[in-house]
Amino acid sequence: MNHSGRLLYPAPGTVPQAPLLPTGVPTEAAPTTTQTSNGSLSSILSRKSPRSPRSPKSERRVSFARVAGTATYHVDDEPPELLTQDSLWKLNPISVDEAIFEAGVGRTQYKLLLICGLAFCSDAAEVTFLSYVTEVLRCDWGLTSYEESLITSAVFAGMVVGAPVWGWIADHHGRRRSFILSSTVITIFGFATALSQGFWSLVAMRGMVGIGVAGLPVGFDILAEALPSESRGVFLMYIEYFWTLGSIWVNIIAWCMLERYGWQVFTAMAALPTLIASVAGALMLPESPRWLVDMDREDEAARIVVKWAKDNGEPMKSLYLKKVDNHTENVSALDLCRRSALRWKTFAHGVVWFGFGVGYYGVVMLLPRIFKNPAESSAQALCNLSFDNQDLVIASSMEIVGVLIATFTIDSPGRVPTQGFAYIMTGICSLMLGFRELGSVFLIVVASLGRCAAMLACCATWVQCPELFPTTVRGEAHSLMNLLSKIGAFLAPFVISDMFTQVQCGSMMCAISLMAAAFAFSLPETAGEELSAASEVAETAYADSDLSDLSSEE
Repeated sequence: MNHSGRLLYPAPGTVPQAPLLPTGVPTEAAPTTTQTSNGSLSSILSRKSPRSPRSPKSERRVSFARVAGTATYHVDDEPPELLTQDSLWKLNPISVDEAIFEAGVGRTQYKLLLICGLAFCSDAAEVTFLSYVTEVLRCDWGLTSYEESLITSAVFAGMVVGAPVWGWIADHHGRRRSFILSSTVITIFGFATALSQGFWSLVAMRGMVGIGVAGLPVGFDILAEALPSESRGVFLMYIEYFWTLGSIWVNIIAWCMLERYGWQVFTAMAALPTLIASVAGALMLPESPRWLVDMDREDEAARIVVKWAKDNGEPMKSLYLKKVDNHTENVSALDLCRRSALRWKTFAHGVVWFGFGVGYYGVVMLLPRIFKNPAESSAQALCNLSFDNQDLVIASSMEIVGVLIATFTIDSPGRVPTQGFAYIMTGICSLMLGFRELGSVFLIVVASLGRCAAMLACCATWVQCPELFPTTVRGEAHSLMNLLSKIGAFLAPFVISDMFTQVQCGSMMCAISLMAAAFAFSLPETAGEELSAASEVAETAYADSDLSDLSSEE
């Protein structure tokens, strides 16, 4: 301590020791009212140590006990550099979870929601779009039922190809790069589809769109990784509204434009949300701080979080983030199947996503078939094909109700029961849709309930996915799950094709939905857990598995 009583950095050439008074008395006996030029030293040093993100923000401060091991008092003619509050932060780095909690939830998260949500529209929009275009092209191009299914399946085949690619890019080169590239691919080939002059060129364009759509889960992960655990469940529900809006958007433009302007203009309008998302992402989307920390780029992550805090009205003068343990770098996508801690989660959650693919996309594509109004059989009648657009818009609008219900159930009772009961309801509604002779009013009610239940199940499944897997493989895990759902979606056009009666279609979709419900109930509940907690649990299990392997070898 100098004559003004200021806490200083260790003098050059000295070994850090516990702070001493000039008399040599340890700091435990030191008074706590010493003043500095920057304010009361006790107001800095007497604050509580870092706490769990669930504690009030006012409690997260630097502890004197942690500083005491590195700071010393000195009496010098030339006072060395002050140990400022910024220096105290540097001596006490915090985790990225704590930092994101400190930054708060506000304008930053809503900006991410808008960008990622617009891209998220594309998945629902592309599926709903296909259910219209294939019916129209059956007349215009004289397509067979098999060729219709091939156009639809080309999109899902592209998703199967693209999912592992975008997941690998997201985990190894960044979430931002993966998001921008995938949304750009959707935009380019979405507009190119409108220029297709033949069947095979259309199939190729839709396949490329499918490759791009496979990267959209990265946007969901970007938003999930920008949220503290207290806000994540409900906030992620907001992005599901964009999914519903994508479906409603396509139904509305089909109602207004398809018969009047043709399928080419309809196709271009369907790609519009992704164009906006790709431009906005390139201009405004930041990299995920969680991913940067896992890549040992703490300084970049800290700068992003500090900017977030400023935008959210929670300014930070400085921030220093903890490094992650080196052994997390050894976690790879192969561990999803190789490590016992993740093997069952990967399998069970994969079955759920497959059931989601068949159940949700099957219901979406089945409804235009149920509500179309062709004359009975002639080619001329088929070319005068029209849709009960009002009924379709009503049914698709019920997805908003599904998201609204999920908002209230996602945290309590939780992800698992919400998924399980929603998949059961989806299966029951799918079965009942097979009985067309029960009347149009009955079908509208059941279709609305089916879309509502399918969307409710979809919401909970999407939210739980990033919470089940550690950050280092989250992108690839989510892409793998999305791939499995697209395999289900790939099969959905054949399940609901004219090769089967509507009762048979409904029965198959019901069985698959009930299977998804059973596996959903087998998964652990993740409501309220930190994203990093899943990583820590996985890493502990990895270590236990490795030890058991060594024991067996001995």
